[in-house]
Amino acid sequence: MKWSNLALACALFASCAVWAQNTASSPLGTLDAASNADVVRLGGQLMLAGKAYDYDRVLADDYGPRLTGSDNYVKAAAWAAGEFERLGLKNVHLEPWEIAATWEPETWASAEIVAPRRMRLHLESDGWSVSTPLGGVHGKVYYLEAFTPETINAHAAQIKGSVALVDNTSFRSAGELLFGKLLDTLHLLADTGAQALLFGMGTTNNASSMLGVASGDGVISKLPTADVGAEDTKLLLRLLEHGPVEVEFHYANRIREHVKVNNVVAEIPGTDASGEYVVIGGHLDSWHLGTGAEDNGTGAASVLAIAQGMMATGVKPRRTVRFVLFGGEEQGLFGSIHYARDHANEMAKCAGVFVTDSGAEPPQGWLVFGRDDEKLALEPVKTLLAALGAGDTSDDGEFTFSTDHAPFLIHGVPAFVLWTGYDKYMKLHHKPSDTFDKVEQRDLNLGVTVVGITALTIADAPQSLKHLSQSETEDQLKAIKSFNQYDDMRSHHMF
Repeated sequence: MKWSNLALACALFASCAVWAQNTASSPLGTLDAASNADVVRLGGQLMLAGKAYDYDRVLADDYGPRLTGSDNYVKAAAWAAGEFERLGLKNVHLEPWEIAATWEPETWASAEIVAPRRMRLHLESDGWSVSTPLGGVHGKVYYLEAFTPETINAHAAQIKGSVALVDNTSFRSAGELLFGKLLDTLHLLADTGAQALLFGMGTTNNASSMLGVASGDGVISKLPTADVGAEDTKLLLRLLEHGPVEVEFHYANRIREHVKVNNVVAEIPGTDASGEYVVIGGHLDSWHLGTGAEDNGTGAASVLAIAQGMMATGVKPRRTVRFVLFGGEEQGLFGSIHYARDHANEMAKCAGVFVTDSGAEPPQGWLVFGRDDEKLALEPVKTLLAALGAGDTSDDGEFTFSTDHAPFLIHGVPAFVLWTGYDKYMKLHHKPSDTFDKVEQRDLNLGVTVVGITALTIADAPQSLKHLSQSETEDQLKAIKSFNQYDDMRSHHMF
């Protein structure tokens, strides 16, 4: 049986007496009674009267899909800034950064198999793909069993003039997705003379997915690049076993170059003079097939809801709490990378970054990326987190470079990403089915409460967590098997 918000709030409050008397040891020291009371009051507010569900509905339904730099994104950013101002936060502003190009569909794709017989193809332009030529693309399909430079060079003669088909599971090298190497391979395929590239997607035809591989450096791809449904991919492969297969497709995309995109920033000032701050963040942008309700409307709504909850309860954090809505996450963490660069001179003052980006499944705890000191820092609030079903931590490095904490982490900042289940999320994100009706208010409130009370605990702690040196950060990434991804992105100037 699912607990109601009221029942969960009662469990939260029931744990407080135990928590207040048995505050666990922490490298950050012990919260005082006033801070304890603030954490509990904020938790109750977010569980019982939190506004995340309402904020997510506005983002998903009223503003809709929020492609980076699009009109919808610009309007959503202005609305979020206005909401921060209405709530009474300080230093509310937009922080611009530049993307090489923005991209939006101008005409949706039309595609079909034309030989050995005619049949509709379920196909969508990949994000940041160039438009097809005026007459569209028409060519023979050539299947690449591995999407590597070695394979492309070995099959260059067959690739030239073809429509290359790739299974997206072949992107990973030793289980890792190396973004820079993937972009190099895309450029090589274009230079080899392929007409176009089709990504065979691991999702059903009627739930076509946006992979967005072509957007990895913010530059429009050289080749028309498209995503194809799973059943159609399998059909193409079966037909290829018996002879040549030809396809044709066309679409037009609206491209603008050198566009300014805004992150949205607001603060609740801290009571001390140290200048230290914590960041509560999530990305505002989304893909366009659905309305971005789960990815990442829930995360953006969480940021707004925690700000609203802190203002409603009147908490006065020791350290400044900075709220940031990032753009360009889906194209390669651009908004958060630019933020970290622009604020490099104050990064040493960042006591922690808290990000949520996996939808509204019930929280399990926090991803802490191999930092034992972060696990210990959570001990004082662990009883409250456990009451919400979120008392665990994970060192899983699979998503180390998958969302906006990463540019902070590589600067040595203590980074926390909300850890939830992924089953529902992986079926929805980047797809037409990512819509507001999939969001469970109770589950969303749980995650918001976990983020809010954890961030406030770190903000109010007497001491700060250590910032890692570059060598310590590299050792951390090696321990969680994420160093190769970091080295790949760094060598391609993504960080």
